[in-house]
Amino acid sequence: MKTVSSLLRPLVALLVGLGLVGVAVPPAWSAPWPPAPTTANHYIANLAGATAGPLRTGFTIFDTGGSLREVKALPHGVKALVWLGEKCPTPADREFRRTVRRLADSRRVFGYFLSDEPHIAYCANGPAALATRTAFIREVSEGKQKSFIVLSDREDYRPFRPAATGVSMVGINPYPCSVAHPSCAIRKIDRAVRRARARGIHLGRIAPVYQAFGQRHARYEYYNLPSPKQERAMIARWASLVPDPKMDFTYGWGNQDSANPTLIDSARLRKVFRTYFAG
Repeated sequence: MKTVSSLLRPLVALLVGLGLVGVAVPPAWSAPWPPAPTTANHYIANLAGATAGPLRTGFTIFDTGGSLREVKALPHGVKALVWLGEKCPTPADREFRRTVRRLADSRRVFGYFLSDEPHIAYCANGPAALATRTAFIREVSEGKQKSFIVLSDREDYRPFRPAATGVSMVGINPYPCSVAHPSCAIRKIDRAVRRARARGIHLGRIAPVYQAFGQRHARYEYYNLPSPKQERAMIARWASLVPDPKMDFTYGWGNQDSANPTLIDSARLRKVFRTYFAG
């Protein structure tokens, strides 16, 4: 049986062709297509030396180390999010200060990735230590460069919230596609955003984290690589919940022991991101 949508589509197409309707017929996506992103800051991690592929896909912020030479070697139009991260942050030491001073005047540095999934249960002094690092970045860059962390557990949201740590942006990563949820539990994104906001992470500080990895070929298997349909639904849900992010983060490009396959393995997924980023 034909749906109402399928019956109306030829009529709408005819009206568009005659110039009687001023909008194009949307493509028949099997999942919602999100609106054009409001940010041009699209971060990708785990490049493993790749630049051409991420650039063609539309990413504008690349994962780098603390070498100024590495930052300067980035393609034109791309900025660096410099990895100076620790699982459990420690106070800003001499080496940290030296690295940030060296990079603080570079217009190619968007900011610094300071911690990936710290847990307050094992890191009681982490928020205070992180605050010394974010304060130093603000001071020497005169507020031009950002600080970034990623949080995965709701118990960590309040202690590592920006008001306590001074961090500019917090990535929230409720990866919805897994062996337990093969059709992807998209509502995990709703729950994570709601809990983060309730614990003091304001909407303007949240950076969506898009899942673009699985673990079929990894050391252990739990997460599934999203299909294009699932990726579109994920991006659309993030766009509805965090409509004006300062940055988004896609994890990730290259293979790792804990992430394989990834975006590098799927031309169809790369097309989803390329289309979305192009608006």
